[in-house]
Formats: sequence, C-alpha cells, structure tokens
Amino acid sequence: MSRTIAAEVRRHRQARGMSAQALADRCAELGITTLPRSVIANFETGRRENITFAEVLVLAAALDVPPVVLAFPVGYVETVEYLPGQSAAPLVARDWFDGTGRDEDSALALLLQHRQLEQRIRGHYRRIWETAETGEPDGPEAQAAREVAEELTAQLREVRAEIRARGLVLPPSAGLDVDGK
Repeated sequence: MSRTIAAEVRRHRQARGMSAQALADRCAELGITTLPRSVIANFETGRRENITFAEVLVLAAALDVPPVVLAFPVGYVETVEYLPGQSAAPLVARDWFDGTGRDEDSALALLLQHRQLEQRIRGHYRRIWETAETGEPDGPEAQAAREVAEELTAQLREVRAEIRARGLVLPPSAGLDVDGK
C-alpha cells in the first residue's frame, strides 16, 4: 500500500507541476514537519517504505485530493492491495474503506441517508425557485417539485428521529425547516 500511495503522491505532485520542495513546504504549512523534501523524495522512490496516516492526510490536503485517491487510485490501475495479500479493483477497495454498501443499519449509513435526503430536498427547492423565475411559480412543474420536496422532508424528519433515538450526534439541518423550528 505504501508503494501505491508513493506512486500516487508523485503522480499528483507532477501533474500539478509541483516540486518535492513545494510539496514539503505546503505540508509544513498544514502542520506536518516530518515531511521535508528529502523524506518526500525517499518516499516516492521507495527508500522510505512507511508513512503515517496523518502524513497521508496532510499529503492529500497539500495536493488538493481526497486522501482515498492516494491509496485507491480509481481509474489508474486495475487492482490494489488493500490488505496484506488481498487485492481488489480500486473502486471496490475504496468502497470497503469508506463503508459504502455495508451494514445499512449502521450510524454511517443513517447519516449518509440524512445527507442524501437534504441534497435531494435542496434540488427540488432549487427547481421550484427556477420555475418561479421563469414566470410559473404555481405551474404543474413547481407543484410537483413542492410535493416531492414535502415527501422527502417527511422522510428526513423520520431519519432525524431515528438519529436522536439512537443517541447519535444530529447533523445541523442546513437551513431546512425539518425540526419544526
């Protein structure tokens, strides 16, 4: 996995026209001083084999990429070793890493459902607003969007009630009136 991360760090760094020194400087700005230019060069060439999770996170931030793409380069390789001796397609490994498609009853799945519902509600309200700007605020398209938004809002209230019932940290409602406030 370290070799994969090293290759991806180099690929993303070079794609940005960034020198190892510039990457080291950016990492230092982000709070990790254990990655001077020489360490980055040694890591990229395989002379340094280990990297900490914190260093991966900072390298990803410095390169302006999600950390998961450094470990699982979707679209660039056919397989990655995600555990010692276990390989999979990068997208499958990424899904394993972030829990996509796993235990639909988990806190992660519930909070992802919450975020998804919020995004869908916002999309329908945006459609209503755009329809109002074109002169048909009460037309059939706006009315249909309103009805779907209301249905999704009811679903979001149920999800928020489940989050509360489980004693989980409730996300802010992001400007949507879902708690009747």
